[in-house]
Amino acid sequence: MNAIHIELPERVHEKAKELAQVKAMPLERLMVIALVEKLSAMFPDEKLEERARHASETGFDEFMSDVPDIEPDDYDRLLSK
Repeated sequence: MNAIHIELPERVHEKAKELAQVKAMPLERLMVIALVEKLSAMFPDEKLEERARHASETGFDEFMSDVPDIEPDDYDRLLSK
């Protein structure tokens, strides 16, 4: 890994610290996730885009038919806001 130093506006820094605390993760991890998400949006993965062009609703339905229709465990539920 490489280390970088960035300066953030105080408001952005405070919001990032709040979110990291809510998500129970280190601030550095939150920052990496945010940067990766932004880069992914700006520079789509060509291999993934190619696979998506070949996707079909039938293939999706076949894939989803193997997923059990059960309620998730508590630890695996999405948190409500």
